[in-house]
Amino acid sequence: MAVEYEDSSSIPEKLALLAFIAAIIIGNICVFITYIVRADGKHWSNMFILGIAFIDLFIGSFVLPMRFVSAYGNPLTSRLCTALAIGESCALACTIYSIVFMIYVRLYDLKQLSKNIRRRYIIILLITTWIASFLFYGIPFMINSSNYLLTMTSSTTNITSYCTTYTTSIYHPPWMAYTEIGVIYSFPLLCIFIGMILLAHHLCQQRPRGLDSIDRKHYVEQKKMTRHVLILSLAFLCLCLPWISVRVLITFLNTKTIQRTLQITYYILILKSVLFPILYAATNASFRGSFAIYRHKRITTNNRVWTVEGYFR
Repeated sequence: MAVEYEDSSSIPEKLALLAFIAAIIIGNICVFITYIVRADGKHWSNMFILGIAFIDLFIGSFVLPMRFVSAYGNPLTSRLCTALAIGESCALACTIYSIVFMIYVRLYDLKQLSKNIRRRYIIILLITTWIASFLFYGIPFMINSSNYLLTMTSSTTNITSYCTTYTTSIYHPPWMAYTEIGVIYSFPLLCIFIGMILLAHHLCQQRPRGLDSIDRKHYVEQKKMTRHVLILSLAFLCLCLPWISVRVLITFLNTKTIQRTLQITYYILILKSVLFPILYAATNASFRGSFAIYRHKRITTNNRVWTVEGYFR
């Protein structure tokens, strides 16, 4: 599908991309460090958090740097362009399905209060999703890698190939474009929307009467976990929906204005990788507890230092 694409290389856009890279890497490394430090943080929901954090770290350490080099530096080779297209598409698909699985595992957990969900099942589910996404995107991309390269003729008539940016989907064959719209976007987003309604309905229910202190504590923990999953799902839906909507629209109506809109919504989508570590710390007790412990230790250390300095004065 030969479609001309007009890219942007403004200074603010370069700086914004570099800022995204730094924030994503630092934030998601902190997520992994927090998980390792907190021994009691190994709850099943944290498996989804680590899975999404791993994907975000991949975006910040590979996808966005390659995008930056491709758009503003030296052109990438065809193999790197193929790896970039596969990695970027798989990352988004895996994140969408991770949110879906997190919502419905949470709903299952609410119905099966007496059963513990084993973490290895969650890990197997996530790995299976990653493999399926790689097979869906990897084989077509590797077979038709030349379709995802654009050529630019310089003033010296040298022809250089470079990766398509932001609008990779407009170069899909029709069967893949329609399958992507249905399987990767429409169906899971519908599942997310329905699951969020069910989670909100659970949060709106009144607390049962006659609970003892142990049951009351367990009930509060369940509410917090449900609220945590709902906030993450809502944030993801708000950030990804603009990009997906324009992405679906550009399949049927491709203009310069829509391409520019898609490029803007792409940065809104990437903002998810920056905000999610903050949401983890704000809504998850295990992750927030690690930051609180660190803050307590830092304050205690400072007080001791001030006490010693005051003693020797």
